[in-house]
Parts: sequence; structure tokens; C-alpha cells
Amino acid sequence: MDHAQAQSTFSDFVEGSLPERERLEVEQHLAACIQCRTELQSFRRTVGSLGKLKRTAPPSFLPDIKQQIYRRSHGRFFAPRWKLFGRIPFEWISLATIIAMLVYYLAMLHGTPSGVHPAP
Repeated sequence: MDHAQAQSTFSDFVEGSLPERERLEVEQHLAACIQCRTELQSFRRTVGSLGKLKRTAPPSFLPDIKQQIYRRSHGRFFAPRWKLFGRIPFEWISLATIIAMLVYYLAMLHGTPSGVHPAP
């Protein structure tokens, strides 16, 4: 086992989820390689430090973030909704335009002469 292979298994090695054969190979490599032992110690310190970062957010976290976004966007986000529907999605406007064009096309098609008739 070389350095790259050993270092790529550090996460599973620390968690204890390596298969027995691979775990023994990593342990043998660590016994002979000071560089990988140093890397493993550094990895364990890093993972331990990251584990200490877990804290629950205060209850005011989300409202504070929404307030900052509202303030910085000058009310474009999280603004009060319109009275009936809120913001009208772009898709609805597109659908209404397509329907209006279809109605106009059908009205024009129905209003045009369908053929030429001879005069009496």
C-alpha cells in the first residue's frame, strides 16, 4: 500500500468502517511510514476540530437572515405579497400570452374568406 492509497482510506479508518483486510494493510503501512502517521494525526485533529463547530443556531437566526436579504435587496425578496395571488409567476404570464395568441389566430382564421365564389 502506498501513501495515496493509505491517505484515501483515513476517513473510513478513523470511523472503523474499513473491511478487516484493508484495515490491517493500513495499520501495517502506518507502522512503517512516519509521513502517513503524521498525516493521520493531522486528519484526526482536523475532524475533531470540525466536530466542535456543531452548534444550534439561535431562534432569531432565520428571521435575521430574511431581514438582511430584504434590506439589501430593497424589498425585492420577502416583500409583502400582492392582495390576491401574490407574485405572478413568469410561467403564468407566458401561458396567458400563448392562449391570447391562439384565440387571436382562431378569430382571424374564422373571419377570413375560405374560398372564392363567382359573382352572380
